[in-house]
Amino acid sequence: MQGKVLTPSAFTVESAVALYFAGKPRNRFGYGGVPTNRHEVSERLVLFGAAVVKVGAPTDPQVKKNGTDRSVSKIFGSSNSKPVKVYVKIYHDSPILLCTTEDLKEHELIDPYFIWIGPSGKNIKGESYAKITETGRLILKSFRKFMSGDYTCTVSYKNIEKKKEIFLDMKFSVYAYREPDYSFMFATRYHTKGCHEPANSQFFHKLNSVEKELIDDLACRISDIRMHCHVVRVPHKGLVTELFINFRVDPFANGWEALCKKLEHNCQDELNRRVENARNRVQAFFMKQSIVLAGMKNALPTFYYIDNSLQVSRVDHCRPGFGKNKITHSDCSECCVVCDHGMYSPTNDVNCLPCTSIRINFYGATAC
Repeated sequence: MQGKVLTPSAFTVESAVALYFAGKPRNRFGYGGVPTNRHEVSERLVLFGAAVVKVGAPTDPQVKKNGTDRSVSKIFGSSNSKPVKVYVKIYHDSPILLCTTEDLKEHELIDPYFIWIGPSGKNIKGESYAKITETGRLILKSFRKFMSGDYTCTVSYKNIEKKKEIFLDMKFSVYAYREPDYSFMFATRYHTKGCHEPANSQFFHKLNSVEKELIDDLACRISDIRMHCHVVRVPHKGLVTELFINFRVDPFANGWEALCKKLEHNCQDELNRRVENARNRVQAFFMKQSIVLAGMKNALPTFYYIDNSLQVSRVDHCRPGFGKNKITHSDCSECCVVCDHGMYSPTNDVNCLPCTSIRINFYGATAC
């Protein structure tokens, strides 16, 4: 494109794409110079104030630069009747659950004995997913949704002065969660001569084709594509005719299942990274058109992008068996938390639904 002058008749969606790609070497995040503004999710977030902990991936921001010393979250129990809520990202290890309170840890215990009871009501010592130390510390390994539920630790120790044995119970409510799957909704406008112009459909299909080409290598797809034509009264300009175009971008193009099989537990993070990259490319595509059109005010083509008309919104989806609940899980309100007993989610909606036809006494139900 260097050295070539664009005339109004030559300014098409193809030329916009050429301008977008001009001089932009590919890198693993797309093309150089594209604004990223990526949604960076902290892989380990600890909320101590409300006795709530959310734990994520091994890429912990608390890890020292040499990578050899990792600070691991330690969660104290509570001696009151209210369980301590803990949220663990699926397929990751839980924080260390301590069979002691913050007050008790400062005291000497004589002949202490610890026992952990899982959601099934059975002692979990010896279970492959439970790592229990001699001092009563518990780590739940590679957390799955079936492991969600109440974990109770009982510590017993002797009081020599009173010559009696003391028992103390501490309960943790542990929930599996996922980050939501992302899709992005786009709404934009283009100028046209009139609503009944045959060229409108041709332009719409060409624009759709170019947008798909922009993100094809990311295994993302464009769906829910709609175009409506309206006459708009614009202040100081009178009546103009505009094409209102809407579409969705999600990471579920053909082959995404095969990609997930290769990535296994990192599938969701990779899909979200790709669709965010796709969003950035689409945004940059429209930004380029604004820049070019700014120098063509006196000789605009038939179809041109209405400056600043692009609107982008993120839509969250939860996998079946997971949902958002800002009341029950207020400390992890943006998480897709495993559905509670009596609830289920059969689709990628964000809500777990009550099941009244049968009794569901497990977490993460996908059917009723």
